[in-house]
Amino acid sequence: MVPEHRLDLSASVPGHADLLERLGWSEPQAWVEHWQQRGGTTLALAAWPFPVAADWLWCVGFPLLTRLESCCGCLPRQLIGLSGLPGCGKSSLAKWIDMAASELDLSVSVVSLDDFYWPASEMDQAMRGNPWSVPRALPGSHDLVLIQECLARWRQTGELRTPQFDKSLRGGRGDRCGWQHSSADVLLLEGWFLGASPQANRSLDPELTAQELSYRQQALTKLEDYQWLWQSLDQLWHLRAPGVFASRLWKQQQEQSMESRTGVRLSTQELEGFIRMIETALPQESLQSINQADVVVELTDERVIRELR
Repeated sequence: MVPEHRLDLSASVPGHADLLERLGWSEPQAWVEHWQQRGGTTLALAAWPFPVAADWLWCVGFPLLTRLESCCGCLPRQLIGLSGLPGCGKSSLAKWIDMAASELDLSVSVVSLDDFYWPASEMDQAMRGNPWSVPRALPGSHDLVLIQECLARWRQTGELRTPQFDKSLRGGRGDRCGWQHSSADVLLLEGWFLGASPQANRSLDPELTAQELSYRQQALTKLEDYQWLWQSLDQLWHLRAPGVFASRLWKQQQEQSMESRTGVRLSTQELEGFIRMIETALPQESLQSINQADVVVELTDERVIRELR
């Protein structure tokens, strides 16, 4: 194993040096040493629920943290987005960013779109009739007025007050469980369909049932209501899967991992409904081709970083 202080950047993924250049670092080795002096791969290590590959840290984690740190102290306050299909590692990365920023005393907060899920009764009403029987996650399951109010207050004052949502409540259907208060110069917002546009291109889609096709029209209409939020992002980073099949594999692996750690997992029927929802609720072109993305991280089906662009 190569000692960390001798990290070989010659084996770096395509686009890594270009990304660092865009982030203001023309000398990759100087950038590596900068982060090694601040903890390197031991920084916020407890945030990862699994052993993390070095390429995730050096090709995505530290570059994103570099971008966030550069925004600290800036006005207007910066809102950075992070998107990617469920199971790709997005939420784990966001958790690491949150813990790393805290350890480094950076004025950065991490918020999930899921924090703004409707309370129980409104959520049940919003999700009623969907053909996948999922209790949440679709466009329309978030309180967009509340998001707008929270972001407006944060942009003006730096103070952030967001709801918390516990997915384990109500037998796994979830519900709100209080509020969280923080202050930050920079906000990282993550979500699985963040940046998706309501286009109708079906070229990448699996075959849809009549029910799925009908409900998709409703989902696309609801997705239009999110476009103002995407447009308010100052930058968007997108973790791009090689195809819709990858999310099926990743979600199954995620459930197996959760079961081994906690003894709890979705039933076979619930898991299949969730995966099918990811595959069919929105056009795959909308989820795979995020034209707004400033940084795209190309992943293999094994979640190995293939390219940065």
